[in-house]
Amino acid sequence: MSTKIAAEEFYDKFAATYDEVLKDPSCNAQHVNEAAKIFNRHNHQKGSVLDIACGTGFLSELLEGEFDYTGIDISSKMLDYAAQRGYKTIHKPIETALAEIDSQSYDFVFCLSSLLCVEDAATAIKHINRIARKTSIFSLDETTEEYIKNFVVPVYDHSKMAIENAMEDYFIVGWTSPTLGITIRTRMIYIEQKSSE
Repeated sequence: MSTKIAAEEFYDKFAATYDEVLKDPSCNAQHVNEAAKIFNRHNHQKGSVLDIACGTGFLSELLEGEFDYTGIDISSKMLDYAAQRGYKTIHKPIETALAEIDSQSYDFVFCLSSLLCVEDAATAIKHINRIARKTSIFSLDETTEEYIKNFVVPVYDHSKMAIENAMEDYFIVGWTSPTLGITIRTRMIYIEQKSSE
C-alpha cells in the first residue's frame, strides 16, 4: 500500500510538466478536448468561465471565443501558470472555494477530471449548477480499484452517480494515468441551466 500524500504537494511538483503530459499521446487526455468540443458545438462565444481544478489553465487554449477566466486550484504552482494565461485565481480546495462563490456568478462552469479528488461530489455538483448562469460541463472518472489503491493522493469513483437535467451524458476513454499507466473511462456531462426569468 502506497502512502498517500497531500494533493497540493503532488500537484505543485506536477505543475512544470503538466501541459506536456496533457499533450503526450501516451496520456491520451481526451476529457479536456471532449469538453471543449461539447462547448464549442453549443456555440458559446463569450462570457465568464469558472474552471474548477484548472491546473495550468490549459482549457483556455481550447475554447473558441472571448472568455474571462477564473480558476480554482489547490496548487499555487499550477495557478502561477494559469495566471500567465490570464486567469484570475482562487487558491483553495474545491469544496471550500465552491461553497464561498455566489449563485449564478459565472456564465460557464467547467470541472474536468477533478471530482475524483472530492469525497462529497454530490454537494460539489450542486454548487457547480448553482454557480453556473448558462451551462456547466463536468466529468466523472470511473476510477478503478487499482487506481484508487495506488494513486498517491486519495481519490474516489463517482461515475455511477445519478445526474439530473443533463443534455449530454456519455462515457469516453478519458485519460491514462501518467504515473500508473492505468486508463480511465470518463463520463462527460453537459447541463444548460434553466433561465430564471
